[in-house]
Amino acid sequence: MTQKPFFIRLTVLFSAFIPTLSLAFFCPTNFSQIDFGATLAQVEQICGKPDKQESSTQKIEGPQEWNYYIKQTVSTTGGMTSMQGTLKTQVTFDADGKVLNLSVNGIGVGSTTLCGKTIQLGSTKEEVKSACGQPAIINKAQPAPGQPDEMKIVKYIYNSTPPVTLIFEDGILKDKQ
Repeated sequence: MTQKPFFIRLTVLFSAFIPTLSLAFFCPTNFSQIDFGATLAQVEQICGKPDKQESSTQKIEGPQEWNYYIKQTVSTTGGMTSMQGTLKTQVTFDADGKVLNLSVNGIGVGSTTLCGKTIQLGSTKEEVKSACGQPAIINKAQPAPGQPDEMKIVKYIYNSTPPVTLIFEDGILKDKQ
């Protein structure tokens, strides 16, 4: 019988004490646990009715591509004269509004400071708009036939200490503030 090396046995022993990743958290009104992904009915059953409820609808944006034409000075032959030109900068956002792809003149880059401030993969639409302004062209993905173009947002507000707001998208718990 072969023995496992000492460090493997030690690793197995210590891994038993490492907490696992959990999406559960306590209700704002009691010590019962709820999970992201719970329904409105489940949260009400476990945590009780909220002190206040707000409902609204939000348009589903989906993936988008923003195009900018950033003015640049371009040298002409021999470098004796210069002209104004542009660099086409494309910013592609995923359905969550985060930069998924960034291209300058067709070449993918991880970040750029062409707009004055740094924008990079993972930046939000607000960060890109703050750095580069309003895009010249916005291409939006259309929802697939039969797919909704709006979602219902419900906020459960509990006046606990501290106050807690639970945010549901189409009846599913997505966020806690």
